[in-house]
Amino acid sequence: MKRFNEDFRTRLYDTIKDIENNSLVEIVVLIKPQSGKYRDIALWAGIIFSFTLYTFFMFSPISFDVFIIYAFTILSFFVVYTLFSALPMIESKFTNQKRKDKNVEIAARAIFQKAGIRFTSDRIGTLIYCSLFEKRVCILPDRGTKNAIPEQDWIEIEKNFNSVFDSQNIPEAIIEQLVKCKSIFSQFLPPIENDVNELPDNMDVDL
Repeated sequence: MKRFNEDFRTRLYDTIKDIENNSLVEIVVLIKPQSGKYRDIALWAGIIFSFTLYTFFMFSPISFDVFIIYAFTILSFFVVYTLFSALPMIESKFTNQKRKDKNVEIAARAIFQKAGIRFTSDRIGTLIYCSLFEKRVCILPDRGTKNAIPEQDWIEIEKNFNSVFDSQNIPEAIIEQLVKCKSIFSQFLPPIENDVNELPDNMDVDL
């Protein structure tokens, strides 16, 4: 999360403010390290690797001392378990994408409710939830925003936001995608006089 520093947050909030000044939409952007727990992946990796090593010892034509078999089998479990736990990149590679997507959606919907995004007067709150471990962006528009903007545009917006993980500079890519949304929100949800900002731009929610 070091890349999402104070400078990024300032630019993020300025971008959100600019969008909201030019449209009726209320945007909340939340970026989290991860949405689910995957400790069982490291556990199963350790079990499978140690069992494979034990099988090798048992059926190898080479004779091994009992202590070596016992010690290396136990040690291999802890080494692999620690490696998976310490390196999220490896853990992510061995985690089913459907499971990751489901965890992101569950977390996003929980935040949408807990943050009160659904309580804006015109139902125009929109959550853009970015989960780094799962490399997934989930966009949840409230009823007013969802109905105002064509479904094809929503599909394109979500597709573009999920492409930020292909970038070498994810924070910058997120800002760029937000800027691209400005014209769409302005077109379908034009601003009105005396519009009140009902959701804080710097909102943060812990589950």
